[in-house]
Amino acid sequence: MTNDNQLVNEEELPRPGSSLYNLNHPDEAKRIKYLKKFRKLNKYLILPLYKIRFLPLIGFGSIFLIITTKGRISGKIRKTPLEYHWIDEVITIFSGRGEDSDWLKNINANPDDVWVRHGFHSFQARIELLTNENDKLEIAKWYVTNHAKSAKFLFGWNPKLDDPKTTDFSHLLQTISIIRVYPKTK
Repeated sequence: MTNDNQLVNEEELPRPGSSLYNLNHPDEAKRIKYLKKFRKLNKYLILPLYKIRFLPLIGFGSIFLIITTKGRISGKIRKTPLEYHWIDEVITIFSGRGEDSDWLKNINANPDDVWVRHGFHSFQARIELLTNENDKLEIAKWYVTNHAKSAKFLFGWNPKLDDPKTTDFSHLLQTISIIRVYPKTK
């Protein structure tokens, strides 16, 4: 049970205690507190270490990228570190807060002002938000099969008990957005 007496289905993904559950927590105060921790970590650790090229040097460039957007309200340049994966030779990103993520709102408002830096490579990007539920389901199954430990942290996947063939991913797929990133061609 949560503090506001809402029942939580332990079988649904994301599960209580996981990162995605906390980012979308039913209690707004807890959700905001958790989001502030992420923002501090990004601002004071991840972004500075990426900027001086330390993280790409030790291999984190193959896990995290920096997406640069133009703020939809302020017009300022915003940099956000995100986990990414190459799926079918395309950079694929999961938005844990769905379309409520600030970086995704900025992309929707300013689609021509998006840059991606992964490792030592940088390019202007074109973003595709996946809407087909079957495509999203296949990507979710790929993720839990290939990155079970990360899936456990992110949304409470239990690789010893959960089976990608029988697990109901519907709530998880309603919670997250899946984005594909392509180099922008002129």
